[in-house]
Amino acid sequence: MVELDLAQLLQIPRWLVGVLSLAWAVLATVFVMLERRRPAATLAWILALVLIPLFGVFAYLLFGRQAVRQRRRRRERRPLNASEAMRQMARLDTLPAGIEGMQRGLVRLALHAAAAPLRRATRVAILPAGGPAADALHEAIAQAAECLHLEFYIWRDDGAGRRLTAALAERARAGVAVRVLIDHLGSFGLPESHFDALREAGGRVDRFAPIHTAALRGAHANFRNHRKIVTVDRRIGFFGGLNVGDEYLDGDEPGHLWEDLLIRLEGDAALGLEGVFIEDWLETTDEWLDPASSRPTEGPGRLARLLGRGPRAGSAGPLVQIVPSGPDLRIADAIAAQMLAAISSAQSRCFIATPYFVPDEPLRLALVTAALRGVDVRLVLPGRSDVRVVQFASRSYYDELLAAGCQILEHPGMLHAKYMVVDETLAALGSANMDTRSFYLNYEVTGFFYDRGVNHDLSEIFLRSLDGARTVTTEERLALRGTSRLLEAAARVLSPLL
Repeated sequence: MVELDLAQLLQIPRWLVGVLSLAWAVLATVFVMLERRRPAATLAWILALVLIPLFGVFAYLLFGRQAVRQRRRRRERRPLNASEAMRQMARLDTLPAGIEGMQRGLVRLALHAAAAPLRRATRVAILPAGGPAADALHEAIAQAAECLHLEFYIWRDDGAGRRLTAALAERARAGVAVRVLIDHLGSFGLPESHFDALREAGGRVDRFAPIHTAALRGAHANFRNHRKIVTVDRRIGFFGGLNVGDEYLDGDEPGHLWEDLLIRLEGDAALGLEGVFIEDWLETTDEWLDPASSRPTEGPGRLARLLGRGPRAGSAGPLVQIVPSGPDLRIADAIAAQMLAAISSAQSRCFIATPYFVPDEPLRLALVTAALRGVDVRLVLPGRSDVRVVQFASRSYYDELLAAGCQILEHPGMLHAKYMVVDETLAALGSANMDTRSFYLNYEVTGFFYDRGVNHDLSEIFLRSLDGARTVTTEERLALRGTSRLLEAAARVLSPLL
């Protein structure tokens, strides 16, 4: 009836409307199929474009992959890829004798998937959110003599944000090269005046993928820079789940602080974080930075010569690979691949903490089969979430995980830490959640540590997080009301978008 009314209104023959509709359906289907997305996403886009074409086209222009393809082509056309070129700096040319079977496979996987060299960190500290993380961050910033590079998804104009910006401005006035890169969507609403003092002192601030210039620059809202990175003089690095805001760095107000972690490392491993920042800064500003001095260079030719004189491995400590992922990289899901391989290789235990848990089929199957193999699989998830639809989607997967033998515990507060402990020799911590958005859409970074000491420290943090956590039981799931099950089912349908 809609086609008939439309045809009469526009005085177009009904058969022509049918032909045009069929042609549009075929064209949209072929176009989306050729993009080689994941099957679930491909089907979702085809249905949206064919059944609700006006909304589908608008959503595709806003959330489609054109901007990512453009960025990937720009990366491939560059005569030098900064982050991949830096893999030659301070790397270990041979695998140490202590690297075990599972570790060897993961090291090679990260080398091939993300050009992530194996390096050593002289020192590694795992810092909880609030005072310990804030104090360590401000102490390192105060010691900076050459350069400070910061990259965050969220930067708030609150007490914690203003204190950090003031500390950066002070170092910029002292002659330190300060560069700040924030995600435009994550920090949406942050006034430009927040950084006035920093800019006046000589610091640089830019925003990743500004949404208001999407039509001009090919950026859009769907692919965000979710990384959290700080490097100090290229020898100290911070990364993890913390953003810049009171809920991460200021614990004065009871119950306000989120549960989160920040990794501080020193030594050669900090170069991995520096390489990720240099690549993102280049993409955002078109400015090439010399990783040996953090000064702008004349271009890739001079950078190539400088890289040849880069530092050799000099640290002695925990082994780590800094693994980035992003939709424009050659293998976009490098972090997901690394995590899935680790879970599938687990022999004794697999501890996971994540605030947003929406597993795709490979992750769900890896967790289920690990539990069925007898691995102690435990997941700590937030009991209350700042994104309710994600929590409903997460709980829709509880039944099958519990049936396989996984243990699920809900933390009483807002858990925001993202980490994993596998057996006694692998620990992973970074910005990536265990959901579709982090695995396939966002720009993320995670550190994979092959060290018993770091593994022990992180597993102790995990076990302490169980205090006060509520164990989810099969009995309570069976008694779940119909309304809750309907909400979970509806949220699960949206899983590919979460």
